[in-house]
Amino acid sequence: MARREGALQILTNTSLMGPVVDAFRLRWPQIAVHLLDVNSTQIAEQVRALADAGRKGPDLVWSSAMDVQVKLINDGYAQIYKSPHRTAMPDGSVWRDQGYGLTAEPIVFAYNRVKMSEDVVPRSHADLLRLLKARPDVLDGRITIYDAERSGVALMQLSADVQIYPDAWPLMEALGASRPRLDTSGKRMMSQIADGRMAFAYNMNQSYGASWAVGAPQIGLITPTDYHLSVSRVAFIPRNAGHPNAARLFLDFLLSREGQRVIGALGIRPVRNDVDTPLRAAAPGARPIRVGPALLANLDQARRARLLSQWDDAMQVATRAPSDISAP
Repeated sequence: MARREGALQILTNTSLMGPVVDAFRLRWPQIAVHLLDVNSTQIAEQVRALADAGRKGPDLVWSSAMDVQVKLINDGYAQIYKSPHRTAMPDGSVWRDQGYGLTAEPIVFAYNRVKMSEDVVPRSHADLLRLLKARPDVLDGRITIYDAERSGVALMQLSADVQIYPDAWPLMEALGASRPRLDTSGKRMMSQIADGRMAFAYNMNQSYGASWAVGAPQIGLITPTDYHLSVSRVAFIPRNAGHPNAARLFLDFLLSREGQRVIGALGIRPVRNDVDTPLRAAAPGARPIRVGPALLANLDQARRARLLSQWDDAMQVATRAPSDISAP
């Protein structure tokens, strides 16, 4: 069936998975794979608009905005698929046989080793708060942060930080007072860390930061010692997928040992516990964000409004990067 369909359209907000797609193409050359990389907000808009208009949608939606994905599933935009690999998945990584968490990725700090000496680099959220209060000059105008107002991933992480860390808002206020640059493009953020325009990035996906550090040894990554979020890239098959069988085949590949090993080889921690990769051992202090209905609280309109109101108050002297991610 998948071979007869002959095509697969994937909507994603991650550019790291090209090698996984390439591995799938080698195994299933009869299926033409098209990958469209847009941000999480645009993904949700496209999925809703196409389904609501009765038009064919993407075949697989794959995003690191876990709460947005769960919301789309909860609102009826996904179809059920019981993958044969379901039983190998850890608790909290699958919801309603519709949403599948594919990875277990730490959220870390990134910094420029030339611009920040090792004795100054914060090793925890508490260290960062102390640094910003005691020595505000060190990072003034030199911090880049994902914009919670324009990025679903950033809002999800902000919500998790607030729930986990008692001093989350004092930290946000201290970050905001440092005249940070608010961005939606991880590529642009890491580029500015690499070239020294920025010295520090708060809440960066470890695997993405590590992919930059390979070619830019001046980039350092810190897994905070007090706690770190562990997030997953969630995939589902839309109810209006034009090539549903190809999508099931691809999802099965992602969840298989082979697919999970390919993910691990990219420097991304796979979700399955029965796959040996160099990243199998997790750093202590992980706070996994589970795939499931608890994430819907992040998108409650009243709670969202409160979070963003406090965020905006904290970020009054921040500057915002251009919406066009190709802009500098």
